[in-house]
Amino acid sequence: MESMEEGYREHLTPQFFMPELPLIQSFGDCPKQVREMIEAASPVLWVDPSSAANRLRSSVEALMDWEGIPRKWSSNGKSYNLSLHRRIERFKTAKPTFSKAADLLLAVKWIGNVGSHGSVIRVLDVLDAVDILDRIIQQLYDTSPARIERKAEEIIARKGLPASHITSLPMPPF
Repeated sequence: MESMEEGYREHLTPQFFMPELPLIQSFGDCPKQVREMIEAASPVLWVDPSSAANRLRSSVEALMDWEGIPRKWSSNGKSYNLSLHRRIERFKTAKPTFSKAADLLLAVKWIGNVGSHGSVIRVLDVLDAVDILDRIIQQLYDTSPARIERKAEEIIARKGLPASHITSLPMPPF
């Protein structure tokens, strides 16, 4: 480290956080399996970014499982494994309203592939994947303040009673 008078600054790079830093702040109604895989990337992010990227890729696999996109397909009595890429394509076809989310999932898959196959991947690359996953979770499992406000309106309209017990009260539009 040189002095500031000579134009240099000390630059520190974290190697480890204890407890680990959360990668995503709000998971909304995100499936538990997907959340767990994303959270599993956090403790290893700074030590082994490739491993973190692989865990994020696994979260995409878990998301495809949750969304009912099969891992295998059969033809002429034979069973074949579907690649994650193919599963994402099937997701895009099966749920066209989430086609943008499917495109984002491909980006996370590619970063995960790089990490999985031993290539050098940077922490910043993994953090890009986290940003993308955060957006996907918002799109698929709505974590927005507007959703919370809609829930509050619904509860107020029911006067706190469970929705299954109310048939005569008008529900707010969604």
